[in-house]
Amino acid sequence: MPVASSSRSSRRQKRAPSSDIEEDRPSQALQAQEDVEMDEDEVPRRSKKSQKKEKKRNQQDSDGEDVPEEAEEDAPIPELGDQPLDKNQAPKVHGMSADWALLRDKVHSTGYGFIREVAASVAEFTEGEKGEKALSQVDALMRELLDTGFELTAHEKVLENVYQKLVQNEKIEGITSMYEKGVQDMLEEYKHNTSRQKYAKSDQYQKFKQAIYEVQHPDSAMPPLTDLIPKESGDDSDDEDDVQIGGVTQDYKCPLTLTILVDPLTSKLCGHSYSAAAIKEYLNNSRNVQRECPATGCKKQISMGVLESNKDLAKRAKEAERRERAREEDSGDEEVIE
Repeated sequence: MPVASSSRSSRRQKRAPSSDIEEDRPSQALQAQEDVEMDEDEVPRRSKKSQKKEKKRNQQDSDGEDVPEEAEEDAPIPELGDQPLDKNQAPKVHGMSADWALLRDKVHSTGYGFIREVAASVAEFTEGEKGEKALSQVDALMRELLDTGFELTAHEKVLENVYQKLVQNEKIEGITSMYEKGVQDMLEEYKHNTSRQKYAKSDQYQKFKQAIYEVQHPDSAMPPLTDLIPKESGDDSDDEDDVQIGGVTQDYKCPLTLTILVDPLTSKLCGHSYSAAAIKEYLNNSRNVQRECPATGCKKQISMGVLESNKDLAKRAKEAERRERAREEDSGDEEVIE
């Protein structure tokens, strides 16, 4: 058939003669040789760090002894060495300080919300001795997280202190030892603080305890944190005039609708929150309109420009609404049984 012969013909055309293959071999060998030469040319282009590591491995192979590893070039402080620092290095030190702050605020701090949610769930669904033990374990995790946060802050503050000295034209020598000692001194001082001194003024710890308390004691104001943290030796020296965090009942209702907050917006001026749709209508959905805060007793003038979305509050409001429904259902069941 014409179609079959055409197919066989095309296959014969695609098959190269053996003489052509033999002629190609020298060019293929030449190409391989060029590739080898190209690779050899690329050897000097390797980084100095790679060459140092290879040199170290070769020394170990030949001598059979371990060679001390050189300090990495990208280590934060060792890269400056112990060379005297002056104002020219100030921006670099300031950048290092900012990196520690970024690590704390954008990475480490995300754990607080997670631990808070776990604590609220444990308080709601675990009872008795088992529940108390579980909450104690979650509390220990929260304190460890706060301790780590302080350590990150220590690195930031020591470097910021170095930066301030440099911008004032003060020359600094022995930066490595100065940096390490500064961080170590702050951690040692913190380590010897009592639990109240470490956590009683922490906003994150207050939110953590608040999440537990409002589950266990709905509609009741949480007492100051000092009442929830056992007293230790050394707490007597605390300044009695210090502000104690606590005594606040979290209200999840919008002051305009008097219902549970929906997509809450919080005022940066007074801290009051409102359901998004209600406050937008109250302010005519205009950035140019200013009106008195609708929360009882608040006289602050608010506008759309001072309102910001509060996703954390939205989540807690939904949880509060769910717990309220559960309590009402439980109450209804008890009445039926009676």
